[in-house]
Amino acid sequence: MNKEEISLKVKEILIESLNLKMSVEEIDDQLLLFGTSDSPGLFDDSLAVLEVTSSLIAEFDIDASIFNEDSFVSVASLSESIYEELLQTA
Repeated sequence: MNKEEISLKVKEILIESLNLKMSVEEIDDQLLLFGTSDSPGLFDDSLAVLEVTSSLIAEFDIDASIFNEDSFVSVASLSESIYEELLQTA
């Protein structure tokens, strides 16, 4: 899978796991996953993180240990973490 395909799949998983009323096209790669009071992110609680992480692990057949704090900054950083792991295990 290339980066674009991974990003698309990550966005689809975010939409499904978080029950978002958005399309894939509406989710910007730089959209923050954890927001601030001025700019809310996609995750509103820790349960959302668990749901998304579980779906990503199942979809990409990866281990949860690949994720770190930097992985969950934005849609792009999450996609990049998955891409890097898939490159290493290919």
